[in-house]
Amino acid sequence: MGDRGPQHLRKTTNVVLDALVMAVEKATHRDSLSRSALESIVSGLKVSTAFDDFYHRSYREIMEIVEGDKREQRRNNAFGRLVMHPLSPLFESGVLDRALVPNILNFLHMALGDEVDAHAERCASIIGALRDDLGDHFTWDAFYDDGEAKIVLWRTLVHIAASFKRYDLRKDWFIKLMQNCPTSISLASNAFVTREHDPNEEPIVFGEHEFCAFFHALFDPLAELSSRDDATFRKEFGVDPHHLIGGFLVNLATCTI
Repeated sequence: MGDRGPQHLRKTTNVVLDALVMAVEKATHRDSLSRSALESIVSGLKVSTAFDDFYHRSYREIMEIVEGDKREQRRNNAFGRLVMHPLSPLFESGVLDRALVPNILNFLHMALGDEVDAHAERCASIIGALRDDLGDHFTWDAFYDDGEAKIVLWRTLVHIAASFKRYDLRKDWFIKLMQNCPTSISLASNAFVTREHDPNEEPIVFGEHEFCAFFHALFDPLAELSSRDDATFRKEFGVDPHHLIGGFLVNLATCTI
Protein backbone atom coordinates (compact mmCIF):
# COMPACT_ATOMS: atom_id res chain seq x y z
CA MET A 1 0.00 0.00 0.00
CA GLY A 2 1.30 3.45 -0.89
CA ASP A 3 1.39 6.64 1.15
CA ARG A 4 -1.32 8.51 -0.77
CA GLY A 5 -4.24 6.98 1.15
CA PRO A 6 -2.97 7.72 4.67
CA GLN A 7 -1.82 11.18 3.61
CA HIS A 8 -5.24 11.96 2.18
CA LEU A 9 -6.99 10.77 5.35
CA ARG A 10 -4.70 13.00 7.41
CA LYS A 11 -5.49 15.93 5.13
CA THR A 12 -9.22 15.25 5.43
CA THR A 13 -9.06 14.94 9.21
CA ASN A 14 -7.08 18.16 9.48
CA VAL A 15 -9.83 20.05 7.66
CA VAL A 16 -12.40 18.74 10.14
CA LEU A 17 -10.17 19.60 13.10
CA ASP A 18 -9.67 23.12 11.77
CA ALA A 19 -13.43 23.47 11.47
CA LEU A 20 -13.80 22.34 15.09
CA VAL A 21 -11.32 24.96 16.27
CA MET A 22 -13.14 27.67 14.34
CA ALA A 23 -16.51 26.56 15.74
CA VAL A 24 -15.16 26.61 19.29
CA GLU A 25 -13.65 30.07 18.84
CA LYS A 26 -16.92 31.37 17.40
CA ALA A 27 -18.97 29.91 20.24
CA THR A 28 -16.76 30.97 23.14
CA HIS A 29 -14.94 34.07 21.93
CA ARG A 30 -11.84 32.49 23.57
CA ASP A 31 -13.57 32.11 26.97
CA SER A 32 -13.33 28.84 28.88
CA LEU A 33 -15.40 26.01 27.42
CA SER A 34 -17.26 23.36 29.39
CA ARG A 35 -17.32 19.73 28.33
CA SER A 36 -21.04 19.87 27.64
CA ALA A 37 -20.59 22.92 25.44
CA LEU A 38 -17.83 21.18 23.49
CA GLU A 39 -20.01 18.09 23.04
CA SER A 40 -22.80 20.32 21.76
CA ILE A 41 -20.48 21.91 19.18
CA VAL A 42 -19.18 18.52 18.04
CA SER A 43 -22.73 17.17 17.74
CA GLY A 44 -23.62 20.09 15.53
CA LEU A 45 -20.60 19.52 13.29
CA LYS A 46 -21.47 15.83 12.92
CA VAL A 47 -24.80 16.61 11.24
CA SER A 48 -23.88 19.90 9.56
CA THR A 49 -24.76 19.99 5.85
CA ALA A 50 -21.90 22.43 5.35
CA PHE A 51 -19.58 19.41 5.12
CA ASP A 52 -21.64 17.48 2.54
CA ASP A 53 -19.70 18.63 -0.52
CA PHE A 54 -16.42 18.17 1.32
CA TYR A 55 -17.25 14.59 2.33
CA HIS A 56 -18.45 13.67 -1.17
CA ARG A 57 -15.29 15.09 -2.73
CA SER A 58 -13.07 13.37 -0.18
CA TYR A 59 -14.84 10.06 -0.76
CA ARG A 60 -14.27 10.31 -4.52
CA GLU A 61 -10.61 11.13 -3.96
CA ILE A 62 -10.17 8.20 -1.58
CA MET A 63 -11.80 5.81 -4.06
CA GLU A 64 -9.45 7.06 -6.78
CA ILE A 65 -6.51 6.32 -4.49
CA VAL A 66 -7.88 2.85 -3.68
CA GLU A 67 -8.35 2.05 -7.37
CA GLY A 68 -4.84 3.29 -8.07
CA ASP A 69 -3.45 1.00 -5.37
CA LYS A 70 -5.42 -1.92 -6.84
CA ARG A 71 -4.01 -1.24 -10.30
CA GLU A 72 -0.50 -1.10 -8.84
CA GLN A 73 -1.00 -4.43 -7.10
CA ARG A 74 -2.39 -6.04 -10.27
CA ARG A 75 0.53 -4.62 -12.24
CA ASN A 76 3.05 -6.26 -9.94
CA ASN A 77 0.95 -9.38 -9.46
CA ALA A 78 1.09 -10.22 -13.18
CA PHE A 79 4.88 -10.34 -13.14
CA GLY A 80 4.89 -12.30 -9.89
CA ARG A 81 2.47 -14.83 -11.34
CA LEU A 82 4.62 -15.17 -14.44
CA VAL A 83 7.68 -16.11 -12.40
CA MET A 84 5.72 -18.31 -9.98
CA HIS A 85 3.94 -20.25 -12.72
CA PRO A 86 6.74 -22.80 -13.34
CA LEU A 87 6.79 -23.43 -9.58
CA SER A 88 3.06 -24.21 -9.36
CA PRO A 89 3.49 -28.02 -9.47
CA LEU A 90 5.96 -27.80 -6.58
CA PHE A 91 3.54 -25.77 -4.48
CA GLU A 92 0.65 -28.09 -5.33
CA SER A 93 2.63 -31.23 -4.47
CA GLY A 94 3.97 -29.76 -1.24
CA VAL A 95 7.61 -29.89 -2.30
CA LEU A 96 7.69 -26.14 -1.73
CA ASP A 97 5.77 -24.39 1.02
CA ARG A 98 3.54 -21.53 -0.14
CA ALA A 99 4.92 -19.57 2.81
CA LEU A 100 8.01 -19.12 0.62
CA VAL A 101 6.21 -16.75 -1.75
CA PRO A 102 7.09 -13.52 0.14
CA ASN A 103 10.75 -14.58 0.29
CA ILE A 104 10.77 -15.39 -3.42
CA LEU A 105 9.32 -11.97 -4.23
CA ASN A 106 11.92 -10.33 -2.01
CA PHE A 107 14.63 -12.29 -3.82
CA LEU A 108 13.39 -11.01 -7.17
CA HIS A 109 13.66 -7.43 -5.96
CA MET A 110 17.15 -8.07 -4.59
CA ALA A 111 18.35 -9.76 -7.77
CA LEU A 112 16.65 -7.54 -10.35
CA GLY A 113 16.36 -4.17 -8.61
CA ASP A 114 14.49 -1.62 -10.72
CA GLU A 115 14.10 -4.20 -13.48
CA VAL A 116 11.19 -5.60 -11.47
CA ASP A 117 9.21 -2.42 -12.08
CA ALA A 118 10.06 -2.47 -15.79
CA HIS A 119 9.02 -6.11 -16.10
CA ALA A 120 5.84 -5.43 -14.12
CA GLU A 121 4.94 -2.58 -16.48
CA ARG A 122 5.54 -4.80 -19.49
CA CYS A 123 3.42 -7.60 -18.03
CA ALA A 124 0.61 -5.16 -17.28
CA SER A 125 0.73 -3.99 -20.89
CA ILE A 126 0.62 -7.57 -22.16
CA ILE A 127 -2.32 -8.37 -19.89
CA GLY A 128 -4.18 -5.30 -21.10
CA ALA A 129 -3.68 -6.21 -24.75
CA LEU A 130 -4.76 -9.81 -24.17
CA ARG A 131 -7.88 -8.74 -22.29
CA ASP A 132 -8.78 -6.35 -25.10
CA ASP A 133 -8.26 -9.10 -27.66
CA LEU A 134 -9.80 -12.05 -25.81
CA GLY A 135 -12.41 -10.32 -23.67
CA ASP A 136 -14.22 -12.82 -21.45
CA HIS A 137 -12.12 -15.62 -22.95
CA PHE A 138 -8.95 -14.30 -21.32
CA THR A 139 -7.08 -16.86 -19.22
CA TRP A 140 -3.80 -16.73 -17.36
CA ASP A 141 -2.55 -19.54 -19.57
CA ALA A 142 -2.92 -17.19 -22.52
CA PHE A 143 -0.63 -14.79 -20.68
CA TYR A 144 1.94 -17.47 -19.85
CA ASP A 145 1.96 -18.62 -23.50
CA ASP A 146 2.31 -15.11 -24.89
CA GLY A 147 5.58 -14.57 -26.74
CA GLU A 148 6.32 -11.23 -25.09
CA ALA A 149 5.61 -12.66 -21.64
CA LYS A 150 8.05 -15.49 -22.33
CA ILE A 151 10.74 -12.94 -23.17
CA VAL A 152 10.10 -11.18 -19.85
CA LEU A 153 10.48 -14.50 -18.04
CA TRP A 154 13.63 -15.40 -19.97
CA ARG A 155 15.19 -12.02 -19.19
CA THR A 156 14.40 -12.58 -15.53
CA LEU A 157 16.01 -16.03 -15.57
CA VAL A 158 19.11 -14.74 -17.36
CA HIS A 159 19.43 -12.00 -14.74
CA ILE A 160 19.04 -14.52 -11.92
CA ALA A 161 21.61 -16.86 -13.46
CA ALA A 162 24.08 -13.97 -13.72
CA SER A 163 23.63 -13.28 -10.01
CA PHE A 164 24.90 -16.82 -9.28
CA LYS A 165 28.37 -16.17 -10.72
CA ARG A 166 29.85 -17.35 -7.40
CA TYR A 167 27.54 -20.32 -7.35
CA ASP A 168 28.30 -22.01 -4.02
CA LEU A 169 28.29 -18.80 -1.99
CA ARG A 170 25.13 -17.57 -3.68
CA LYS A 171 23.47 -20.93 -3.18
CA ASP A 172 24.12 -20.87 0.57
CA TRP A 173 22.88 -17.29 0.74
CA PHE A 174 19.71 -18.16 -1.17
CA ILE A 175 18.89 -21.10 1.10
CA LYS A 176 19.27 -18.90 4.18
CA LEU A 177 17.11 -16.22 2.57
CA MET A 178 14.34 -18.73 1.90
CA GLN A 179 14.48 -19.95 5.51
CA ASN A 180 13.90 -16.43 6.77
CA CYS A 181 10.51 -15.41 8.18
CA PRO A 182 9.92 -12.05 6.47
CA THR A 183 8.57 -9.02 8.31
CA SER A 184 7.64 -7.28 5.07
CA ILE A 185 6.72 -8.17 1.50
CA SER A 186 8.03 -6.26 -1.51
CA LEU A 187 5.45 -4.89 -3.92
CA ALA A 188 7.80 -2.68 -5.90
CA SER A 189 11.32 -1.33 -5.64
CA ASN A 190 10.13 1.25 -3.10
CA ALA A 191 6.91 -0.28 -1.75
CA PHE A 192 6.48 -2.84 1.01
CA VAL A 193 3.62 -4.35 2.98
CA THR A 194 4.23 -5.18 6.63
CA ARG A 195 3.64 -8.81 7.54
CA GLU A 196 2.54 -9.62 11.08
CA HIS A 197 4.73 -12.16 12.85
CA ASP A 198 3.07 -15.20 14.38
CA PRO A 199 5.17 -16.49 17.32
CA ASN A 200 3.61 -19.94 16.85
CA GLU A 201 4.50 -20.08 13.17
CA GLU A 202 6.46 -23.14 12.08
CA PRO A 203 9.92 -22.45 10.59
CA ILE A 204 10.11 -22.56 6.81
CA VAL A 205 11.68 -25.76 5.49
CA PHE A 206 14.11 -25.05 2.68
CA GLY A 207 17.34 -26.95 2.13
CA GLU A 208 19.40 -28.59 -0.60
CA HIS A 209 16.48 -30.59 -1.97
CA GLU A 210 14.15 -27.59 -2.14
CA PHE A 211 16.87 -25.46 -3.74
CA CYS A 212 17.41 -28.01 -6.50
CA ALA A 213 13.68 -28.46 -7.10
CA PHE A 214 13.15 -24.70 -7.19
CA PHE A 215 15.81 -23.89 -9.77
CA HIS A 216 15.25 -26.95 -11.92
CA ALA A 217 11.58 -25.98 -12.19
CA LEU A 218 12.57 -22.50 -13.34
CA PHE A 219 15.44 -23.34 -15.68
CA ASP A 220 14.81 -26.84 -17.06
CA PRO A 221 12.20 -25.53 -19.54
CA LEU A 222 15.02 -23.57 -21.24
CA ALA A 223 16.51 -26.90 -22.33
CA GLU A 224 13.19 -27.99 -23.81
CA LEU A 225 12.23 -24.96 -25.88
CA SER A 226 10.11 -25.55 -28.94
CA SER A 227 11.75 -24.71 -32.25
CA ARG A 228 9.69 -21.52 -32.37
CA ASP A 229 10.64 -20.47 -28.84
CA ASP A 230 14.26 -21.38 -29.47
CA ALA A 231 14.30 -19.11 -32.52
CA THR A 232 12.71 -16.32 -30.49
CA PHE A 233 15.26 -16.77 -27.71
CA ARG A 234 18.18 -16.66 -30.15
CA LYS A 235 16.75 -13.56 -31.82
CA GLU A 236 16.33 -11.83 -28.46
CA PHE A 237 19.67 -12.78 -26.89
CA GLY A 238 21.86 -13.62 -29.88
CA VAL A 239 22.65 -17.16 -28.68
CA ASP A 240 20.90 -20.21 -27.28
CA PRO A 241 20.35 -20.59 -23.50
CA HIS A 242 23.31 -22.92 -22.95
CA HIS A 243 25.79 -20.51 -24.54
CA LEU A 244 24.28 -17.57 -22.65
CA ILE A 245 24.07 -19.01 -19.13
CA GLY A 246 25.93 -22.29 -19.56
CA GLY A 247 28.02 -21.87 -16.42
CA PHE A 248 24.96 -21.68 -14.22
CA LEU A 249 23.23 -24.55 -16.03
CA VAL A 250 26.30 -26.78 -15.58
CA ASN A 251 26.32 -26.08 -11.84
CA LEU A 252 22.60 -26.70 -11.67
CA ALA A 253 23.03 -30.04 -13.44
CA THR A 254 25.04 -31.28 -10.45
CA CYS A 255 22.11 -30.44 -8.21
CA THR A 256 19.92 -33.55 -8.17
CA ILE A 257 16.29 -33.59 -7.07
